[in-house]
Amino acid sequence: MGKTVIVYTCSHADPSCSNERFNWLGDLIEDVKPDYTIDLGDGADMRSLNTFDTRYPQAIVAQSYQKDIEAYNDSQDRLWSRYKLSKKKRPFRIGFAGNHEFRINRAVAHDPRLEGDKYGISFSHLQTDHWFDEYHEYVNSAPALVSYDGVLYGHYVSTGNFGSAMSTKHHGYSLTEKLACSATVGHSHKFHYFRKADARPSPINGLVAGCFKGQEEDWAGQANGDWSKGVVIKREVEKGDYDLQWISMKALERMYG
Repeated sequence: MGKTVIVYTCSHADPSCSNERFNWLGDLIEDVKPDYTIDLGDGADMRSLNTFDTRYPQAIVAQSYQKDIEAYNDSQDRLWSRYKLSKKKRPFRIGFAGNHEFRINRAVAHDPRLEGDKYGISFSHLQTDHWFDEYHEYVNSAPALVSYDGVLYGHYVSTGNFGSAMSTKHHGYSLTEKLACSATVGHSHKFHYFRKADARPSPINGLVAGCFKGQEEDWAGQANGDWSKGVVIKREVEKGDYDLQWISMKALERMYG
């Protein structure tokens, strides 16, 4: 019997934006009762550790590592603490590190003096061992790729020897061509789906799962309009095949807001 899975990615919890959307997602998870959930990474924005704002003092002043960590843990608390109160069965929770979480590792590698669980910078502050039953950090400076029920998951799939993230107009199709298996990724904030059914026993599916962002970004310009905000429900997941349902952020807010 196929499983039910809820997949979301690129939530970018940030102190400058409300986390109310995580209440809606938590309500959806309670109602759907999936076998497991998958967070494909970039759940924490970690704006304070970005390397792009060094020329803009006004942007730097507004940033805080502590507030970034608090925003992320608040987002997870809104999703999962309800189960401790209700005593309901919680789905199995799977998480992946994205390039924004990896900013913590990169900052420590750049200056090891910053590292410290109590007074410094540490990946442990994200409490991934508390919020997830299985969590996959970067491997060799690239997102982990792990298979569940015949679907390969990761924050992104890289191309070339330098590990650049795959990004094409037909992204879902490109995933099936490169990997020859079902794959689901995030990272681009866009939605694209391609189903390849041929002589093989089971079809393969390439999916780019949009994003779960709560606000537009000044730095992205017109690209904001290309982003698809919402979550994916996969039903009857078995051997890499599934029935796909897209729930937009607008629909989620209408149902639970």
